[in-house]
Amino acid sequence: MKSWRSRIAAAVVVGTAAVTIPLTAGSASAADPDGFNLVGGFRDHHICQVEGKALLDEGLYREFQCRWNSPFWEVWVR
Repeated sequence: MKSWRSRIAAAVVVGTAAVTIPLTAGSASAADPDGFNLVGGFRDHHICQVEGKALLDEGLYREFQCRWNSPFWEVWVR
């Protein structure tokens, strides 16, 4: 019989893979023809604007857009 420690470790590995694989696949394909890349999503438009502005202030990107993709406002940058 397996110990609880090995069962928990196996569950963590499976759970991590279940989250990592969709996020990795989604980010690789999340670009549009204008060169914008998807970097995040929020339920509130104001928070989307604040986060996009913060990315500009950090000098990481030169432009951002908040686009509605139900149920989230997505932050797109370039």
